[in-house]
Amino acid sequence: MKYLVIFALSLGLSACASTTPEKLKGAEHYFSEGQKAMGKNRCIEASEQFQRLVSNFPGSQRVAEAQFMLAEAYFCSEDWVNAAFEYQRIVDIYPSSEWVTESQFKIGEAYFRQLRRAELDQKETFEALAAFRYFIEDHPDSPRVEDARQRIVDCRNLLAKKQYEGGHLYHRQGHLEAAKITYEEVLRSYPDTDWYWTTLFRMGEIARTQDDVDLAVRYWKEVLQNSEDDELIKDVQKQLSNLDKSAD
Repeated sequence: MKYLVIFALSLGLSACASTTPEKLKGAEHYFSEGQKAMGKNRCIEASEQFQRLVSNFPGSQRVAEAQFMLAEAYFCSEDWVNAAFEYQRIVDIYPSSEWVTESQFKIGEAYFRQLRRAELDQKETFEALAAFRYFIEDHPDSPRVEDARQRIVDCRNLLAKKQYEGGHLYHRQGHLEAAKITYEEVLRSYPDTDWYWTTLFRMGEIARTQDDVDLAVRYWKEVLQNSEDDELIKDVQKQLSNLDKSAD
């Protein structure tokens, strides 16, 4: 019985020892360990090290850089949600730091990496669009501006595709008026995207179905004159050829 008591006490002491909080080391230690982990692409380990510094040493001269590196570590591990959040903290808390410009771009990039297929919800697409527009507005001289502009083009193409696919579904189902309304929104809102010309081609098909040949021809000729899509141009030429044959 005596030995059982001693054994139980030893277990209790071991348990207590195992729950003793880790003694904090200095800010430089955690920053150095985080950098080492990032260098070896151990992104989660790096995020843990930088989080210790940010949480426990708010007055450190390293804290702003560590906050940026924390966001970078999340980005490295493809944790886009936390990455965007931590980059935003740089912008909000350290607005005069040297990491603001890159952080603001990476906010958009973190949302961009979450983009979904056109048929799904596009919340992240709108978030990315807003972030990249703010970036260009706030940092017009940054070398990242052209990248941001291309991301905006990609986002708008995705939104145009979603709108187009909605119209095309109505079109295939024979709901021509609903299709026209949806297609017209593509033409009105996304004239700078690749989907503009495909939508114009479909509008020509509807016009032809509704026996408005002149309108159909106007749509199709506009596509011929301006589109750079070889397959689409072939489709237009086929439709115009069919009109000529029917006229004969």
